[in-house]
Amino acid sequence: MGNTTTGKRIARRTVYIATGFALLAVVAGFGLAAFTVTSGPALAGGGEYHATNAIAWWTESDVGVSIQPTPLPTTASGVVGTPTVLAAAATNYGINAAVAGDVSQYWKFTEAVTATASTELELAFTVSTGAGVSSLTVYAETQVTIPGAAVTFSFYYDLGSAAAGTITLNSVTEIAQQCSAVGTCP
Repeated sequence: MGNTTTGKRIARRTVYIATGFALLAVVAGFGLAAFTVTSGPALAGGGEYHATNAIAWWTESDVGVSIQPTPLPTTASGVVGTPTVLAAAATNYGINAAVAGDVSQYWKFTEAVTATASTELELAFTVSTGAGVSSLTVYAETQVTIPGAAVTFSFYYDLGSAAAGTITLNSVTEIAQQCSAVGTCP
């Protein structure tokens, strides 16, 4: 009989222990269910990549996106034989026709006092929009007499209305060539 009682005790203990583990599992499950995993805000990336060998006396000092400046910049020449002669002081130039309130990509180039007089700069820009890919080239020329201090010039590419959709700047190319005099580059 001792074995029967002991057997019943073991059976009861087993049931109690099993029930205890089951309750613990249920409580733990509810406890874990109270924890939630959430994700943070969406990641956003941006930036620029420049793989260039800069012209020593014509360096890019800043680049970014802004609204067209006021007054609107004068559009730089798009004709190789008649480049826009850079002013003696800091000046804004348009790469394409500017419209007040439009979004624009800008580049700021600093002309050093070591610049060579009468040198033409070809600045070629390629942009993709919903309408396709477009390329524009403007021509600027250093002065006959280089300013006595470094001067920064800003070039603005009018990207259009902010509501126009996605606009991608594909590339910017800079080429310099020595000219015999102002306005005489081929």
